[in-house]
Amino acid sequence: MPPTTEQAQRGVPATDIEKVIGGIFQDVLATDDPVDLTLSFFRMGGTSILAAKVVARVSARYGVQLSLRTIFEFPTAGELAQVVESQVRSDVSGLSDAEVTALTTREK
Repeated sequence: MPPTTEQAQRGVPATDIEKVIGGIFQDVLATDDPVDLTLSFFRMGGTSILAAKVVARVSARYGVQLSLRTIFEFPTAGELAQVVESQVRSDVSGLSDAEVTALTTREK
């Protein structure tokens, strides 16, 4: 079920990619609190070293090319998810829907 406008405004994950990246932020920041997709990784206590961990984990999880600069330009989980989703879409343009689903929902 898609999130309501209120959920989106509160930063609740709407897509699987947002959920995964929010979880990666949560793990790297060592917090049990859910990540608000609209808050900057750095405002939540992230450092450049932790940002490098996020970039490495997201890149490995989705098979995309992200640079450290990416998280500085798109510091929220929601923004980073949009970047990843865009790259995944361009990388999978010739695949079937089932193949795309398998790539975006595979286990860690």
